[in-house]
Amino acid sequence: MRQKRIMVLGGNIVQAEATLTAKRLGYYTISTDLHPENPGHAIADEYCPVDIIDREAVLREARRLEIDGIVPYTSDILAPVASYVAESLSLPGNPHETVEIMTHKNRFREFLASHGFLTPQGRACRSVAEAVAYFRTLDAPAMLKPVDNAGSKGVFRIDSEEEIRLHWDETMGYSMEKTAIVEQFIERQGLQQDGDIFVIDGRIAFWGVGDQYKDPIAPYMPAMYSFPSVMQEEYRQRAQEMVQEALTALGFRQGPCNVEYIVDTKGDIYILEIGPRNGGNLIPFGIQECTGLDLTELTVRQAVGEKVEIPRWHYEGVGVSLLLHVRQDGVFHGVTVAEKYCDNVRRKYLFRREGDVVKRFHNGGDVIGSMTFRFDNHEEMQRFMVDENAIIID
Repeated sequence: MRQKRIMVLGGNIVQAEATLTAKRLGYYTISTDLHPENPGHAIADEYCPVDIIDREAVLREARRLEIDGIVPYTSDILAPVASYVAESLSLPGNPHETVEIMTHKNRFREFLASHGFLTPQGRACRSVAEAVAYFRTLDAPAMLKPVDNAGSKGVFRIDSEEEIRLHWDETMGYSMEKTAIVEQFIERQGLQQDGDIFVIDGRIAFWGVGDQYKDPIAPYMPAMYSFPSVMQEEYRQRAQEMVQEALTALGFRQGPCNVEYIVDTKGDIYILEIGPRNGGNLIPFGIQECTGLDLTELTVRQAVGEKVEIPRWHYEGVGVSLLLHVRQDGVFHGVTVAEKYCDNVRRKYLFRREGDVVKRFHNGGDVIGSMTFRFDNHEEMQRFMVDENAIIID
């Protein structure tokens, strides 16, 4: 029998997990990007040096290599590339137009509004003058974001016209389409909800959305996630029904989605994101720590056309995904976990080396590394969170 061949877009330390999983499953793995030093390439059966943002270039290589599936692991930017290639080669995946809508904030907001979902009022803008003019129609505050990026890069709360002008260039610098969205700020109650779901034959087969925590120094950038959520079950049920309705209307058929939503002070639910890919920041592994489900394996198997099912599962304990970061600029020397928490550590990835210059936490580009933990209960997790000596970054 011919060995199935899978292309993984990107070979960084996190994307390498998809390559490692595919190798374990017995697939012929092809790791791609223009950075030969990335660890995923050493794991793969073959390294393909190609600009993974260039969909036509990726398509040419995918056709030449006769792949059976393609995975844009954890990346919103790469998801449209993967869907374009999959659709062009009749491989398993989702409609390219669906993925384009889901990965562009302005188009996704327009879709939600046109289908009757609550969504922040907003407008895509290509100039600071256009952004300022639209801001004047809103009740301050508002949010300024690039339409096509992730990791909270270029995201700012805006309280005045002057702040739009102050942050405009940085926001536009993170947009490949050189477009920003100005949108209504929604006051939430409780924690923002964030996590991964898995879709089989158009239906949500697994719901793993948990609590998102932020550091006050970067109030719009996630700093930690915990699973399961402590939010009321009533809101979870309503949110799941809403996300299912949206996926059906979008024509989304299969695979992982990273879902973010908030509940406002009136109890209304606002869907913020449904990203057509596994969540970043080790979210799949935080979920795995308390459910036993390997969402990366399900993603890889489904990408090459295998029939997958969600096994029976339940939450046991609390899974945590933590972003390592610093509160002031400096030089990185290392990370130390307090001895009493060492047994709780499950995974650790460092993106910086000893001696590297590190920056104060501002957005996803400033993250030093990621770790996952498992705790027996939320009370144990809370003690860890308030312990200033739990993790020391030198």
